[in-house]
Amino acid sequence: MSSSGGISLGLTATAIVAGGIFLACNFQTVPAGYVGVKVNLYGSDKGVQQEELGVGRYLLTWNEQAYLFPSFNQLHTYKEPFTFQTSDAMAVNARVGIEYQVKPSMATKVFQTYRKGVDEITEVNLRQNISDALIKYASLMDVNELTANGKSKLLDQVTQELRHQLEEVGIHIIRVSWASDIEYPPQVRESINAKIEATQRAMLRENEVAQSKAEAEKARVTAQGEADAQLTKAKAEAESIAIRAKALRDNPQVLMLEAISRWDGKLPVYLNGESLPTPFLQMK
Repeated sequence: MSSSGGISLGLTATAIVAGGIFLACNFQTVPAGYVGVKVNLYGSDKGVQQEELGVGRYLLTWNEQAYLFPSFNQLHTYKEPFTFQTSDAMAVNARVGIEYQVKPSMATKVFQTYRKGVDEITEVNLRQNISDALIKYASLMDVNELTANGKSKLLDQVTQELRHQLEEVGIHIIRVSWASDIEYPPQVRESINAKIEATQRAMLRENEVAQSKAEAEKARVTAQGEADAQLTKAKAEAESIAIRAKALRDNPQVLMLEAISRWDGKLPVYLNGESLPTPFLQMK
């Protein structure tokens, strides 16, 4: 074989090897809103590489694999309800929702902790965290407290517990919420319904009493108004009479003027068999 033929064969082999290596590699795209974590699959340095992959396209070798973690908020509602007990051994059920975020700068920490993708972390690990926190804090209140104002308190305690546990591994808990009404045992539901009914009856009685008081006050005000009006009228009439009487006392000739104004011009003839004098005439 000539030297030129050997060189050509060597180049071909090199090209084949290089092509094989290239084919063994793969491109990985990290889209917007995600962060990538690169992992070595084999060798002495296998495991998670301490770097996050930002948005872009990467050529990974046959020994590398990338896991994508969303950097935007994750909102998840669990289909299966959570079961927990109060301090008086009342078992209750409720569906729960959670909103959280994987911190972009700590995506490698998240993967090192769980060795899973975000969906599996949500369904398995976070669910277990929520369940443990519900059991822990629900056991510190009885069912009466829970049915009164304890539901919000319980969620606040669970949220703070999850933040304390998960913040340091790269998961920021935004909120935990009830996704359904809490389901109580039958005897508790009956007690709640009875309490609601009693409250409604009490409110109805209060409304009736208030309405009666309002009607009585309205009648009193109306009567007072009528009495005040009559008193005002009587005072006005009395004052009018007093003024008129005083005027007559001060001016007696007014009576004669009124009599003259009312006289029809006819003189009386007899009264009790005696002739009457001519009225209004004073003869000296």
